[in-house]
Amino acid sequence: MKKKKLAFLFGFTPNLTFAAANAALSINRHISITDYDIIMLYTNLSEGDKRALEKIPHVKLYKFEFPNGFVEHMLANIPAQSRFRTANHLMCFAHFEVFKWLDEYQNVVWNDVDIGVQGDLAGILDYGPFGLCNDTPWNVVNQFSQPVPGWEMDIPAYCSGVMIANDSLPYRQMYDFCYEKAKQYAAYLVNPDQAIINLMLQQFNLTPCVVPLEEYNCISWREDANVAKIAHFGTEQKVWNNTNICNAFPEWYRTHLQWLALGGSDFDRSAITPRNARGALDWLDKLMSNSKKTWYLFGVVPVYRIKSCGKKSWHLLLSIVPFLRVKGS
Repeated sequence: MKKKKLAFLFGFTPNLTFAAANAALSINRHISITDYDIIMLYTNLSEGDKRALEKIPHVKLYKFEFPNGFVEHMLANIPAQSRFRTANHLMCFAHFEVFKWLDEYQNVVWNDVDIGVQGDLAGILDYGPFGLCNDTPWNVVNQFSQPVPGWEMDIPAYCSGVMIANDSLPYRQMYDFCYEKAKQYAAYLVNPDQAIINLMLQQFNLTPCVVPLEEYNCISWREDANVAKIAHFGTEQKVWNNTNICNAFPEWYRTHLQWLALGGSDFDRSAITPRNARGALDWLDKLMSNSKKTWYLFGVVPVYRIKSCGKKSWHLLLSIVPFLRVKGS
């Protein structure tokens, strides 16, 4: 059987269906190649969401289940300091499915679903046969609750938020290794899938090609996230629960409205107020244009001083205070 060139792979639980759909719609909008599929691994879907996803070009839906006993074993053993201690969070281990799908595709790209796709992702193929972003400044040991005997722990770690793999790898052995070691080292796993993938690199003597995070995995608070090909909402504050993030990435929200028009389910939008941020930015520019402005606690103690020279400003923040007056020229 002739393999297709490329699959984009997503794994998600029902609470994040809208985010996976957003990524799929955005990939289709920006991609410059035509020979690709968008593989959606889901644990459960409403009939309405299933019909809506099937309307998105290139999407292929697959019900996903972990190997027998895997979920129960991981939930019983993952350490308390890990945030991946629920059945939904265990979907992170679907990263390993990248290697399984290389049976059918020459290249497979994994992305987490909490992203905004803002550009053409065809260039990520240049980072094969196996590409990952750096996880600077963390080392391998930081992925675990404690050092794991027999492995190099004090070397730089890689981040699994975006991965590119091609079929020149020993991918069947890599797939088996990942699930086997995940169960073996479950009690050590703080960042579960990422921890195991970093061990896998050592096992197979792989040095990954470094995928530039500022281009393909740019965390949303970075200054260049608005022009990255992929903006990653990789904290507890997401584009769907934080108004400032939502307004900083309007393309994501417009795409969400397209998903709703297809009949897809919504998220709870009560936490956000989508609006044009221009007014707030203009107000800030005006504030910063003053030659000197000082904020005083209780009208006496200076706590925040802004000085400007042309378009350059210097800030001195001594504390965050509840009562202020402003004096400036």
